[in-house]
Amino acid sequence: MKIGFDISMLVYVGSGVATYTYNLVKNLLLIDKKNEYHLFYSSLRRPKNFYYLDKLKELGAKIHSCHFPPRLMKLWWGKWHIVPIELFTGKMDYFHTSDFLRPPLLKGTKGITTVHDLTWKLFPRWHTEEVVKAHKRKLAKTIKYGDIIVCPSQNTKKDLLKFYPQAKKNNKIFVIPEGVDERFKSIKDKKLINKVLKKYKIKQPYLVYVGAIEPRKNLKRLIRAFDLLLKTHHSLSLVIGGRAGWKNQDIFQLVKDLALEKKVIFTGFIEDQDLPIIYSVAECCCYVSLYEGFGLPPLEAQACGCPVVASNVASLPEVLGDSAILVNPKNESKIKEGILAVLLKKSGDKISDNYQKFTWQKTAESFLNVIHTRN
Repeated sequence: MKIGFDISMLVYVGSGVATYTYNLVKNLLLIDKKNEYHLFYSSLRRPKNFYYLDKLKELGAKIHSCHFPPRLMKLWWGKWHIVPIELFTGKMDYFHTSDFLRPPLLKGTKGITTVHDLTWKLFPRWHTEEVVKAHKRKLAKTIKYGDIIVCPSQNTKKDLLKFYPQAKKNNKIFVIPEGVDERFKSIKDKKLINKVLKKYKIKQPYLVYVGAIEPRKNLKRLIRAFDLLLKTHHSLSLVIGGRAGWKNQDIFQLVKDLALEKKVIFTGFIEDQDLPIIYSVAECCCYVSLYEGFGLPPLEAQACGCPVVASNVASLPEVLGDSAILVNPKNESKIKEGILAVLLKKSGDKISDNYQKFTWQKTAESFLNVIHTRN
């Protein structure tokens, strides 16, 4: 069979969708030598160091690049729904998308889409109008054409059926959890640790959050909870790693208003090879998001031996179970108490093997099973 993937989101290295797309495709290429994999992307969006694409090419994927701007694709495939993507890749048996776009497919090609979350539907105020409209158009087409739908958690599937009950009849829906990359492990090399901490201007001891800087990540409450902690733990820093998302100006302003410029460290994007080190020596990973479709960073932190404090809402209880301290994300005092329990070693040794249940190989195997089931 020929299986196609739109990998356009890989240019946003570090984003959840880019991490998902790369690891799913990479592991499919590693375990499946029977099928052909064809990857589409727009070369105008290629960054200087696009090692993701180079690695997939090394593993045997066939790359199909095009030379027109992303805005044109949004018009073709988002607004107008014209120009089948297979004009660029050749005829496929299956074609997978997980971005905002669901391009037209040739007759006989089965579409597969991953619905990562329903934040744009549940909390449209957290997104730009353009993003909300793009998701609406894509999901409407996904349901209309009877695409196979993959959700990363039972909670995301529940949200999908709540807002789109017709999908239960029109589409086959499968829950396939995400995985933890093997590079996430506890790092003990002091020389390497010192080098990485110096690179990002981080001083120990510190708490860490990794992800987009945007409203649903609940960083304002985390920052306020951290401010409360400083009254008893003066040496702590809070490291916020990740690119700025959207609607986040008030987050940076809050740090200034609380005079925490020297205690809250915005590192920007943390490179892949550095992230396990940042997690390995952190006191705690704080992930008190108001909504997640899955929640990968806490698992990656656990794999590095880092205790986790996370929200008790959406998919996080499903993913983390009792391996983390779960708190009410809308209560700053509860967030503080959860972190304090970690700092005072009251949380116990809960992180042992929870993360081991989630591997990208399992994700790829489950994805293949979906295709084989249909055939």
